[in-house]
Amino acid sequence: MSRALIIAVYIVAMPFAVWAQTPGIDRRGLAAASAPVIIGVVEESWQTVIRPDKLPKSGPIRPQPNGTYIVELPRGPFDYLVGYIVRVRVQEVLKRDQWVRANEIIEIFAPYKLEGGVSLPPKQRFLLALTPFNPKKADLASTSVLKAGQSLTKPGTPFNLSARYYTVAGDGNGVVLLTDKNRRLIDEIKTSIHQAP
Repeated sequence: MSRALIIAVYIVAMPFAVWAQTPGIDRRGLAAASAPVIIGVVEESWQTVIRPDKLPKSGPIRPQPNGTYIVELPRGPFDYLVGYIVRVRVQEVLKRDQWVRANEIIEIFAPYKLEGGVSLPPKQRFLLALTPFNPKKADLASTSVLKAGQSLTKPGTPFNLSARYYTVAGDGNGVVLLTDKNRRLIDEIKTSIHQAP
C-alpha cells in the first residue's frame, strides 16, 4: 500500500509544461545577456534529483467496518524533490560559450518549484537562454539521481558534481517553445543577440 502511495506522489510531482513568463522581464534582453543561447530538442530521458532522507512516509492505514481502508496521505510540500536533469540535443548555437557545440547533448538542471519553474517536455524544440550551473557540494551532497520511471523506493546514483550542467536563465523567461506563434519573438531574440556588444 505504501509503494502505491509513493508512486502516486511521484506521478503527481513529474514535470508538467509551464509556459508562464514573469511580467516585466524582456526575453530579448535576457537572451542577449546569457551565454550560451541555443535551439535544441529535449531528449526523452530526463532524471529526477531527490533527497532520499525526505521521502514522504505513508500515514496510518485504518480498516473500515465495510471492508475498505482509509490511508492518511503525507502532509506538506514535496520536500524530497530537488529538481530534474534534462538532456537537450543542441541543433543550433545562437550565442556560444566555450563548451556548447551543435549536434551535442547538454544537461540542464531545472530546480523544482511549485510556481515559476521550468519544464521541458520531451521531443519539443525550444530556444533556451542558459547559464552555467555550478552547484555547491553541500547543497547536493545527500541527493540521489533517479532515471526516468525509476521507483522512489530504489536507490539512485549520487549527483555528479564534476559534470557540466546548465540552468535556464530567468526561470521560465529563458524558454521559448518553437512554434509559428513564437516565430516573431524568436527572430527578435536572434536580432538582439547579434546586436549585443
